[in-house]
Amino acid sequence: MHHLLKKLPRWINLRPFLIHCSIASTAMGLTAAAAVAQPYGTWLSKPQIMFHLSNSTLGPVMDRMRAQRYRVVFLDFRNVSSEDQQRVAQTVRQYQLVPIAWIQSPQFRTLSVQQIIDEGRHADGIQVDDHFFANYSRADFFQLRSQYRKQIYCSIQPFQAALMPPTGCNQRDVQCYAPINFKQCMGLADRLRAVTSLSSQNTLGYRDRMGGRSFNVFLWPHSHEFATHPPAQTLESTTWNRGF
Repeated sequence: MHHLLKKLPRWINLRPFLIHCSIASTAMGLTAAAAVAQPYGTWLSKPQIMFHLSNSTLGPVMDRMRAQRYRVVFLDFRNVSSEDQQRVAQTVRQYQLVPIAWIQSPQFRTLSVQQIIDEGRHADGIQVDDHFFANYSRADFFQLRSQYRKQIYCSIQPFQAALMPPTGCNQRDVQCYAPINFKQCMGLADRLRAVTSLSSQNTLGYRDRMGGRSFNVFLWPHSHEFATHPPAQTLESTTWNRGF
């Protein structure tokens, strides 16, 4: 290259141009490398929680989550004893993750706002999801916000955008679980300044299209296994239609 440059007329100086191209190419490479979707949170169901407690495998699971750079664990504490809730939350914290109580199906359990607050007493916050917003009023949410002193995570389905409270959510997420409208769903999450939640079965593979956005994954561990030895029933074979 240096030999060829010498043969060009003196008035043509390509060196600045080539240097500029090299710098631009490097910058583009760094930008592309930086624009990788970042994991944020994932969920553990009650069957998973009980399995890991009974098999003393909760610690290794938290270690794997942290190694994959998750930061938050949403925990289904329905009918889990207070003692076990404390054990789970403390284990999550030991691995520098944040335990958030996932308030699953409050309408089927006819939970009052005070009962929802009580369900998050051992965690560092609560998550209210699409079932809450479909069955509780805006006044209920603001009562919850005024009485609950920890973090509140708000999760909706795409068609529920109008139900998302304008204030009071420490974090928002939009459930982008369907491939058919994934792009539009991701756009909604952007407009709401929300995390994009992915389905381990349907949209987790789309994370390479997300640029530098953050994402949650429903559910951990993104396969049919709970640990090295799966339980008799996997999560997908149980009643997991988000609400039962």
